Amino acid sequence: MSRENDPIKPVRAQGARTTFFPPYALMIGLLVSSLLDSFLIHLPIFKGNVAFLIIGLTVAVLSFLLAIYTLKIFSDNEENPHPKSIQHQLFVGGSFRFSRNPIYLAMVIILSSCGVAFNSWWYIFAAAISIPLLTYGVIVPEEKYLEKEFGKVYLDYKKSVRRWL
Repeated sequence: MSRENDPIKPVRAQGARTTFFPPYALMIGLLVSSLLDSFLIHLPIFKGNVAFLIIGLTVAVLSFLLAIYTLKIFSDNEENPHPKSIQHQLFVGGSFRFSRNPIYLAMVIILSSCGVAFNSWWYIFAAAISIPLLTYGVIVPEEKYLEKEFGKVYLDYKKSVRRWL
């Protein structure tokens, strides 16, 4: 019996070889920023104003809706959005027309807009830290996988749409 047909240890194809699950960057950023702001020191960006709270929360909600819309694209096409999953098709429409990574973009905007809403640099710092973490820990491995999986089609898409915005 060959190793490929061994029922005990099946050969499983894998998607991108990312270093962490992307929503962790958002969840940890929000949690740590909140804790630092509440219990260590408040680092205000500007003089507090209810307008900034409303603007920040509105942008955060809109970014969350962008992420939900993008996840719906995956769901409607019976694809798993997890970066380690195998992708059978390349999405270039919808939110993927203006960003190759609309969900990760939404995560960074949520962190930034929480900084505006709660008038705290901690959220802005978390957003700034999450950009290279997402870029090198998730996006670059995803891009390598997609280049291998979709070849010229992905390379052409990559030339026409920016990584972030």
